[in-house]
Amino acid sequence: MKTGFRVGFLLVYVIPLLNNSKLMRTIFFIIMIFIASCGFQDKTPEGIIPKEKMIDILVDVHLTDGLFTNNNTRIQYAKQDSINYYDRILENHGYTRKDFDTSVYYYSHNINEYNKIYIEVLNKLSERETRVKGEMQETPDSLEKR
Repeated sequence: MKTGFRVGFLLVYVIPLLNNSKLMRTIFFIIMIFIASCGFQDKTPEGIIPKEKMIDILVDVHLTDGLFTNNNTRIQYAKQDSINYYDRILENHGYTRKDFDTSVYYYSHNINEYNKIYIEVLNKLSERETRVKGEMQETPDSLEKR
């Protein structure tokens, strides 16, 4: 059950039952503050790739996936296992496959955090796409065609 739901439920249904006792209300609010503060921890456990690093890794993974959708690239590297490229990405960021798998498992069980990560991944990919499109329009070849 989500912490926000518990807090709302208690506020709506339990407070009226406290018979207007100021002491009971004060104790109740102290308990509620304690419960709410415990539910909103934003600390990543040890052994989990931090969000910013995870974003960078996922951007590189998606760029690599996109590269392999290109027929010329796929033909050129068809004899090699694509898993090796993902392992190289992880190595370049200082992590192992185990670190990545553990982190994916952790974030998939903390879906709100995973959604935030993927929003940033999509933002970074969109920024790169916009930058590349802008660079392509500024190349000398495109200026000659005008």
